[in-house]
Amino acid sequence: MIKIKDKKDSIIKMKELGLNYFPLDFFDVKDIDGIKRFFDENPAKEYVLRSPNKAQGKFYFVKNFDEAEEKLKNFSKEVTISVSYNEFKDDLIIVGDIKVHKGFNGDTVDLTARADSNATHRNIYENPQYNLHASLEDDKVWEIPGFSKIMRYISEHSLYDVIIEFAVYDCKIGVKKENVVITELRTTY
Repeated sequence: MIKIKDKKDSIIKMKELGLNYFPLDFFDVKDIDGIKRFFDENPAKEYVLRSPNKAQGKFYFVKNFDEAEEKLKNFSKEVTISVSYNEFKDDLIIVGDIKVHKGFNGDTVDLTARADSNATHRNIYENPQYNLHASLEDDKVWEIPGFSKIMRYISEHSLYDVIIEFAVYDCKIGVKKENVVITELRTTY
């Protein structure tokens, strides 16, 4: 069973499981050389700095290392840095949180998601297009755009009974160049 206590733990587990994600890592805020190296090794139009220890924590969009270095003072000890997916918004099929429960009486799914280019993991709960608890036998879940791709991904990686922040794209992107990108895994926080 997967156990994850914070965003830092999520990053470690995503890498350990060989999942597809946008380039990301966590750093001590004083590790300026490591942070600079991340920017040099992962050229992009936009990056996201986040607080690694709490849900809905501080976050900032930055364009480069210099902007990031200025924002580091807003974090106490550690920061996560990732390549932003905003550049690929037009290729987005669906973004959301999903948890698939394996059970003796059948498998169920909890899904909160949106299928529009303005969807983010922060706004899917404000105005979800899909917000359901259903059996995987229910035809309506399979009619949701991108649902079969995220379910195939969950099955291939045995990601059951864990909350998965995901996005499905109509192009292959991320570190593994796949249609499904995992943003975060959550269990206890």
